Amino acid sequence: MRLGCEVTVVSSGRECLQVISQPGQSFKVLLLDVCMPDMDGYEVTIRIQEKFARHERPLLVALTANTDMATRERCLSLGMDRVILKPISLEKMRMVLTELLEFGSRNENQQRP
Repeated sequence: MRLGCEVTVVSSGRECLQVISQPGQSFKVLLLDVCMPDMDGYEVTIRIQEKFARHERPLLVALTANTDMATRERCLSLGMDRVILKPISLEKMRMVLTELLEFGSRNENQQRP
């Protein structure tokens, strides 16, 4: 809780979908590792977009160690709102979460750097 966030941790993409689909659950941001067990972050993103309207779904942040532009572009083209490269510092996470919660999706606010 060093950033003041309430956090739910899951161990797989399937578990993520189960948790966010429970009645009464509400998440503002999902951090999705691109390489999760049994269902990667790409597939989780696609399923979330099929299940939730854009204004009803959490903001989606890809976590990846891949530094190539193709990975970043794939994440954004699938509708993820941000891409964060690993390793992630506490300060970097604070900056990304602050910007994301204040300004929303990068896909909707293309003028933001």
